[in-house]
Amino acid sequence: MHWKADFPERRQFERVNTAMSVQYRGIRQASDSVISAISRDVSAGGIRLLVDEFISVFTRLILEIALPSIPNPVKVVSKVAWIRKRPYGEQYEVGVEFMDMPEEDRRGICDFVERSAPKQ
Repeated sequence: MHWKADFPERRQFERVNTAMSVQYRGIRQASDSVISAISRDVSAGGIRLLVDEFISVFTRLILEIALPSIPNPVKVVSKVAWIRKRPYGEQYEVGVEFMDMPEEDRRGICDFVERSAPKQ
């Protein structure tokens, strides 16, 4: 089977596999009701998270992402694009699309991805 020929890449942005601390909450939840997650990968357009709860597709979240190269967490309004249960345990992988963030934070994510991407 020729994977790439059969299923062309649909992603717009280059992804970097990385584990970073991410705090999230629903957009209508109080700011003190944050939940911790770990990133699995990140791109300029979104992030894949490992979480302990089911989150419905299209749910809007506020993320705070702790990038290693930036002193303060990046704040992003986002939306859940997909979710799948991991085959073992009670965790879920969640694909989250970035919707709105300050330009400075967007540059910080783009710079991090560019520096961290494997050079070809």
